[in-house]
Amino acid sequence: MAGLASGATPAEFSRWNPSVGLDCKPWYDWNSYCVITWTKVNETRSSTTTTTTTTRSTTTAPTLGPSPTAWTDMGCYIEDPKLPILDVNFNPNGDPSLSIPKCWQTCYRRFYGYAGVQNGNQCWCGSYVGGEWAANQTDCNSPCTGNPSTFCGGPKLIRIFKAEDNVPPVTSTTTGTITGTTSTTTPASGGKRDSGAIKNLGMF
Repeated sequence: MAGLASGATPAEFSRWNPSVGLDCKPWYDWNSYCVITWTKVNETRSSTTTTTTTTRSTTTAPTLGPSPTAWTDMGCYIEDPKLPILDVNFNPNGDPSLSIPKCWQTCYRRFYGYAGVQNGNQCWCGSYVGGEWAANQTDCNSPCTGNPSTFCGGPKLIRIFKAEDNVPPVTSTTTGTITGTTSTTTPASGGKRDSGAIKNLGMF
């Protein structure tokens, strides 16, 4: 078998095309044959080393860890059975260890901007506040089950807090030098990649 334009040996060509022997038989002009594989290409390709200097802009945003260090106390609100003041009650059956900071964490970690405590053992969270102030703000006087020295709302009364805004992102710029290897490959003319090999009409 004559040498191939791709540089493959007769043995390689026969291995890539099991239906063709080393004597090129049987051979059909209308059939397509594999004349080179990517393994062969990788064995013969040339490599060049280049050095590239890049400048990258890095934005560091606050991570969602502990809740804000400061919350605004919005006061005591009256519960409306038809229109909840906040979106979700995370302790409808009561929390035996509820504290105001614990409720803050519950809401902040779920991306809510408002937290509310009710009846000493319930934590509410919401993205808005829909309700009215209690006429007597001191009625939110139920001790928190997890910290009896503080008050967590009252019966049908919710004490609401608003999370402070996060610190704006800090942008920094770093410059570094990256050294890499660039490979140059020239596959057989007119070939296409198909199942790991380049197929084309055999040329001898």
